[in-house]
Amino acid sequence: MFRLRTYDEVTSTNDLVKRALEEGEPEGLAVGARVQTAGYGRQGRAWKSPEGGMYVSLLLRPQVPPAQLPTLSLVVGMAVRRALVALAPGAAERVKIKWPNDVVCTSARAAEGAPLRLSKLCGISLESHAGGICVGIGVNVLLPRDAGAPAVGGKNVPAYLSELVADASGAPGAPDERSAPDIPAVRAAVLEALSELYLAWTAHGFGPLLPEYAAHAALDGLRVSVENLDGSPVAEGVARGVDAWGRLLVEPPLGGDFVAVSSGEAHISSVR
Repeated sequence: MFRLRTYDEVTSTNDLVKRALEEGEPEGLAVGARVQTAGYGRQGRAWKSPEGGMYVSLLLRPQVPPAQLPTLSLVVGMAVRRALVALAPGAAERVKIKWPNDVVCTSARAAEGAPLRLSKLCGISLESHAGGICVGIGVNVLLPRDAGAPAVGGKNVPAYLSELVADASGAPGAPDERSAPDIPAVRAAVLEALSELYLAWTAHGFGPLLPEYAAHAALDGLRVSVENLDGSPVAEGVARGVDAWGRLLVEPPLGGDFVAVSSGEAHISSVR
């Protein structure tokens, strides 16, 4: 369903999609770039975009009830996970979806009893703009070649698809770029997976997709704290999945009714 336009370097692929929304372009535009000079992620946070990542933004105009819209970020995360697992099938058990809109991987060889570590493979942003939605997706594919290049992932520890492929192959040493999927292949896989899931989501809602999301949710069973952007607390307890409206369900420390969290930043505090 997507028609792709690619560029060598842009300020942000989101900027181009938002301009297209303002100009009334129909749904389905995908804009990709090799490098972004002013990329940004969720809630406007800066997203460093050196060469080696897959950067694409999508123009969507979903005709769905307003209450369904918050689940779109979860659907995009599911699509990215499907795509990455298809390209690195040996890492399928490690690739997870972290509420509300990251794709992460677990440590390959964590020592017994060590705290769980989640590294960020992909960040996703969604912005309502000019009657539509701009979806930004950034996937860490290859390690930056330039030792002086900016690190990606902000405060999160980054992970790279090339590392996943190498770990799954069992080959010693540094990841071999020749065996890793190239960036156009990653972009094509993401667009293909999202085309299928988006059509299912617009037709039937998030409910039928919830079991797949739950099977790969990174936070389930973990003790988390959820904060607003300004750092103020929203909820704390054990994550117990998401509901049909995309809200994170948090079981309070002393029990009782689950708290349904619509938005925020979830941090892992311990494993229960």
